[in-house]
Amino acid sequence: MGRAIALELAGLGASVAIGARGREALEDAATAIGAVGEAPYAFQGDLCATETVEEMTTAVAERYGQIDILVNNVGDSIMGHDWRTGDAEWAAMLETSLMSAVRCSRAAIPHLLKSKHGRIINISSVNGHQPPAGRGDYNAAKAAVLAFSKTLANELAPTVTVNSVCPARIDTPLWRRMAETMLDDTKQTVDEVLDSVAKRDVPMARFGRPEEVAALTAFLASDHGAWITGVAYNIDGGYTKSST
Repeated sequence: MGRAIALELAGLGASVAIGARGREALEDAATAIGAVGEAPYAFQGDLCATETVEEMTTAVAERYGQIDILVNNVGDSIMGHDWRTGDAEWAAMLETSLMSAVRCSRAAIPHLLKSKHGRIINISSVNGHQPPAGRGDYNAAKAAVLAFSKTLANELAPTVTVNSVCPARIDTPLWRRMAETMLDDTKQTVDEVLDSVAKRDVPMARFGRPEEVAALTAFLASDHGAWITGVAYNIDGGYTKSST
């Protein structure tokens, strides 16, 4: 989803900086972004680490002279986690899916407060406000992201808007990885697993596309989103509504 969001923003004329741990994926994303807009600043590093986040933020501010928009999209989810999940796994999930957003926000906010167009968009999940059974570590982290977003919205208004995007059932590498754990002896493919999950869970009967999440994110980052703050937007093909 992060790649799709960066592509959308670059295509709309934004100067984009991206960060990731893996060099190959980072370079591939940078090439794609450069094909639709200005070549991005690409930073390889662990965005769960305070020093790394501060280093990247300083580099971005020096390169562009300002920071106007922050999209926090670092996250992970592991099938099979439940009430038995241990402290180490809980700590790792909170570091990835919550504290990355906290650290990136803390580093960027001084720059955003100087901007005339300050925006923070946190990618959470519908699991943060309507959790299913299992993956309590992930669900709790995403719930905390929602609370953190609303807190920042109150703290930073009227200078910076802060909103959350809550996807569900989006066709991403994370969901494809989880689908691989659902394969059984019927010799289903990953695509067939995703199709069956969509037909079971989603009134729109398909998985969402990262580009659809990107379009919503770009709207919130745009001038059109200037009077929207403290809101969490579901983008889930009706999944949440249908399961209440």
